[in-house]
Amino acid sequence: MSAKIFSLQAELLWESVPPAVRPTLLCNVWCGQCRTEVEIVDYAGKEKAGDLILEGRCAVCAGRVARFIETSERRNPLI
Repeated sequence: MSAKIFSLQAELLWESVPPAVRPTLLCNVWCGQCRTEVEIVDYAGKEKAGDLILEGRCAVCAGRVARFIETSERRNPLI
């Protein structure tokens, strides 16, 4: 697996995900080519509107896949 590249904000969001949950998120990514859940490999992370997006490759067919992780709704902007 190649080095993972994250924006600073994406790295902070990924670190906020409990370590025990991360493997589950990485292994439950939909691949449109395989038409099933797969593992994402060689992924990079970016932040968009307070949420984390992982973009990488399918471990089975090497097609492009992405995982959207909602993190913005965990924050309460009124506090």
